[in-house]
Amino acid sequence: MALALGTISIVFALRRFLSRLNAEAPLDGIRPSRPAGWFWAAVAGFTSMIAHAGGPPFQIYVIPQRLPRDIFVGTGVMFFAAVNLIKVPPYFALGQFSSENLLTSAVLFPLAVASTLAGVWLVRRVAAERFYDIVYGLLLLLGVKLVVDGVSWLLT
Repeated sequence: MALALGTISIVFALRRFLSRLNAEAPLDGIRPSRPAGWFWAAVAGFTSMIAHAGGPPFQIYVIPQRLPRDIFVGTGVMFFAAVNLIKVPPYFALGQFSSENLLTSAVLFPLAVASTLAGVWLVRRVAAERFYDIVYGLLLLLGVKLVVDGVSWLLT
C-alpha cells in the first residue's frame, strides 16, 4: 500500500511541477465533484487506518481546488479529526488503548499542542502564493518516503 500510495503521490506532485513549464495546461482551480470526493475520502480513511498515510489521497483531491490557505488547512484538520474519531472504536476493539500507550500519549500531549501552535504560526507566515508550492513539495517528499518504505518492506 505504501509503495502504491507513494508512487501516486510522486506522479501527482511531479505533474504539477511539470505543468508549470506549460502555461496552457492548468491543473489548479478544478471544480470538485461529489463522486471524486467520496472516492478520495474513502481512500484517505482506508490508508489512514492501515498505514497512517491518509494525507496524500486527501491532498490529491483537495489541492487542485486551490482553496484559500486557511480553508485548506481547516478542511484538513476537520477531515482528519473525523477520521481519527472514527478509528477510536476499532482501535479500542484491537486493544490499542493500553495503560502504556495512554501514558505515552499523555507524556507527548504537550509536544502535540506545541507542534500544533507552531504549525498555525508557520502557516500564517507563508505567503498565499507560495503555500501551494510548499504543499506540493511536501507531498513529493512524502511520496518518496512512502516509496522507500514500500520497497524496503518488499525486500525484507
